[in-house]
Order: sequence, then structure tokens, then C-alpha cells
Amino acid sequence: MPVNYINLRDQIKSMGEDARSRQGQLHEALLRCREALSREAENLIDLQRLVEQALAQNKALRCAVPVSEPLTTHLPAGLPAPDCILLAADGSQITPDPHDSVLYGLVNVGVFRMQTGSGKAPDQFTTSTLLYGDSLQTESGLASEDLVGLLRDVRERQILAKMAQQETAPVVTLTDGPLELFGEPRLKSDREFGQYMAALQDLALAGVITAGYISRPRAALLVTLLGLREDGGTGRGADRAFLGISDIMLLADLLAPGERSAIFQLQSMSSNKYEGRTALHFFYLNVGSASRPAFARVEIPLWVVEDPDALALLQSVLVEQSRQIGSVPYPYPLLRAHEIAVVKLPEKQELSRMIQAELLRQGLPLEQKSEKQFHKDILGTTRKTK
Repeated sequence: MPVNYINLRDQIKSMGEDARSRQGQLHEALLRCREALSREAENLIDLQRLVEQALAQNKALRCAVPVSEPLTTHLPAGLPAPDCILLAADGSQITPDPHDSVLYGLVNVGVFRMQTGSGKAPDQFTTSTLLYGDSLQTESGLASEDLVGLLRDVRERQILAKMAQQETAPVVTLTDGPLELFGEPRLKSDREFGQYMAALQDLALAGVITAGYISRPRAALLVTLLGLREDGGTGRGADRAFLGISDIMLLADLLAPGERSAIFQLQSMSSNKYEGRTALHFFYLNVGSASRPAFARVEIPLWVVEDPDALALLQSVLVEQSRQIGSVPYPYPLLRAHEIAVVKLPEKQELSRMIQAELLRQGLPLEQKSEKQFHKDILGTTRKTK
């Protein structure tokens, strides 16, 4: 039975009407938020104290914290970018499927390396890690998609740290997504979080310029900071003071192509775990053009913030590499790393065949696919197995 479009028609109409009515509300909220941004632009110390006050009442507070630059800062990139070594990593995964005939997982990490300005062809590397046996088990049962994703994030950082130590400075490492490691409080992740932090410390000791790149972010970290005034500094209603407004909506008219925002420290439930030089910071960046702006949030550790030359190099590299793509700006090395890392269906099928063959060679019986999976394969459905 296909999607019931007749059933959805009225719902889609309601969705459109709701979106239209919300436009006026969002416009009003955006104007108020811009006024707050202008009013608070220089009040950095007061805002820092306001965050501390709100944090005492709401430990779950997630917002931006000003550092030393006015909130309305917008600084251009210096182009062309200085020559450097660029290492971009991305990962993909296979989550263990209890309905399949073989139980395994996979973390696949691709790294794209280029030496800008050298004229040399870029290099690419792939590291594949098979998950089986005890590595698939947790106290809660079979390793979840979240846990495998956590292992992938840790592996990306470990590989980058190892490769960066073999390079000559300046070295820039990039990953797709935040530096903040989500999921560390869950499952058996204390060990993985420790490994992740060890990799970050190795990058810090080597003086590597490292960053996480979040394309088209929808967060409202700066907006929530401004909302603390509205909720009296309790932090409980700050995220609703300018409801529907994102940081990018607020800064879109401020950041010209190539410009970055002020540097902010990240306040979150896990930010206190990133101590010393690994403390998490971020800035917003417009890597696009006048005809097509393209905004990103760039997460960086404190050791990059403390080095003005490193910060300037990172900004210029991201802007320059994003313009290599063409009309849809995105860092070229990250795009290539994704292409290298992705595991295609034929590759997954071949891996399953290899595992099955080895189990048979060891004289071990193969399990059959579950009855549910058997019939789903026949039907050719694309719905995700529960």
C-alpha cells in the first residue's frame, strides 16, 4: 500500500497555513532578538556572570558564553589561505542487526590528506574496524546505533591524532559535526570518552589546528544567551524568549561572505568534562557568496582560540576550500572524506559473505535470518528494522 496522499492532503494544507501564520511571529521575535544583540554587544562580563547565575539554577543550560570579542564581531578571512597540511576525516558504520544471519558491526573511517600549494595530488586512506563478540555487548544488551556511532567518532579522532603527529606544521584537521562528543554519559562509554579525550590531548601537544564543522546549524546558543535577560537569569525559559529564532537567523545579515563571528565558549551539560586547553569554543562562519550565503558553526578547542595565527589560518582555509566546490559551498576535504568513508550496500553484502565463509571454514553453523527479515527481503521494503 503506497503513501496515502489523499489522507495527507489536508494535513499538508494545515502545515502551509501554520507556516504562513508563524512568519509574522518569527519576524517580531527576530527584531526583538536583534535589538537585544545590539544592546548587549559590549556587556561581556555581565553576560558571563548571568550565565553563572543561571547555571546555578539550571544545570542543563546550553548556551553560548562570550569570551573577549563583542557579540556583533564580524571579521573577514585573509585570502589566499596560507599553505598547510589538511587532514579531513569522516566515518560510516554498520550497526549490528539481530535479524541478520551474522551478527557484527563495522566502523569505517576515511581520511583525505592534501598539502595545499604544493601541486601534489591528494592522498586518501581508509581504516576499517570490525566489531564482534564482546565488543557488541553492553550491560543493556546488544550495542546500539548510538554506541557504534560513539565508537566511530572516537576512531576518527584517534586516527587524525596519529596521522597529524607525523606531519610538519601547520596542520589542520577537520571532521564533520561537533567536537563535543554526544552520548558519553550512556552505556559503557566512559572508556570511549577517555580515549577521545586522550586523542584531543595528543592533538593539543602537537599544536594541531583541529575543528569540527557543522553545516547549516540550527542551534540557538547565542539566542539563548540573550534570552537569559528575558527570563530573569534563571535559565529555565531562556530558550523560549525568542522562540523559533536560530543563531544563523540572528547573524545572517551581520556576516558577509568569508566573515566569522565572535568566539564563544560552549556551555552544556558535558562541557565541564573538556578541561584546560580542550575547553570547547565555537564561532559562526559564512563560507558562501553574496548570491548564496552558506553558514556553519565551527567548534574548536581552547588551544586554537589562544593562537590568533592558528585561528586566522583555520578561517581562511575553510572559506577557500568551501569555494572549491562551486555554487554550493562546503569544505572540499570533508566532502572527499565522506566519499572515502561511506560503506555501500554491495560492500556490506560482500563483508557479510566473507564473514559467513570464515565461520563455515571454522566449522561453525550459520544462523538463519529472522522470519521478519526473510519476508522483508522478499518484499524489498526499505523500512528500517526495529
